[in-house]
Amino acid sequence: MLATLGALGALSSACAGGPALTPRLEDASAPHDFYKALNPGERKCKRDVPVLHENEVGDRKYHEVSAISATCYPGAPNVCQQTLRERACELKADALILSESPEGGATPPGASGQSAVSVSARAVNWAAAE
Repeated sequence: MLATLGALGALSSACAGGPALTPRLEDASAPHDFYKALNPGERKCKRDVPVLHENEVGDRKYHEVSAISATCYPGAPNVCQQTLRERACELKADALILSESPEGGATPPGASGQSAVSVSARAVNWAAAE
């Protein structure tokens, strides 16, 4: 009986000694985001919504429908944009205007350099020509 308990104790110690195999909480979305980037699945909304930067809008007038954002893993920015497009399509927006991201500063001590990122945009409808 004692030999069995000793063997179980050694086995549990060996299994518990694998924290390197345990994914970090801040990286938990990475496999899902990469899979979604490779296999986007069927779109709920069939209409294509263009994604623009502020400098691509020019003088064209628009009405903001909603401010929206999406969070994804840093290596899969197209997942964030696809999520934003789906939401803008549901809102019947004509386009998405990406918000300019503030310049990043230093990474705080203990923070992951691979944590999730958030992308913000404005869903807009173009104003009728006057």
